[in-house]
Amino acid sequence: MDITTMITTNTVELDVDLKSKEEALSYITEILEREKRITSKEETFKGYVDREEQCTTGIGFGLAIPHCKVESVVEPTIVYLTLKNPVDWQALDDKPVKIVIGLAVPKKDEGTLHLEILSSLASNLMEDEFKDSLFSMNSKNDLIKFLYNNL
Repeated sequence: MDITTMITTNTVELDVDLKSKEEALSYITEILEREKRITSKEETFKGYVDREEQCTTGIGFGLAIPHCKVESVVEPTIVYLTLKNPVDWQALDDKPVKIVIGLAVPKKDEGTLHLEILSSLASNLMEDEFKDSLFSMNSKNDLIKFLYNNL
């Protein structure tokens, strides 16, 4: 898993003013389209929404990890957002979400790559130090360096 090509300063947005989970998913999809990581905005957005309908990706601790595995994704990508104001995500702990880590994975990699990323994130999120670091980052470059070193 080469995370250095998956997350860049162009796929990180800090202090974004979004009002809902749907707005956040749409915003992630727009970033993916702008960065030419997808071929269909509609299919990708639907992939995120369908995943949310199965089970929330709001994992708790103020974090959500929406992910989609669809044909329209041409390059595995991580989109990282910090939200200006927390939004309701129907999270497992019923707390609003402040950080959104969106994963977009090509359908052909669905059984491997996205599971590696989710597994790495999940195990790191068990550590308070990792979570505290995520919530205290205020520089795109520092955040990317932190993720390169920890995922």
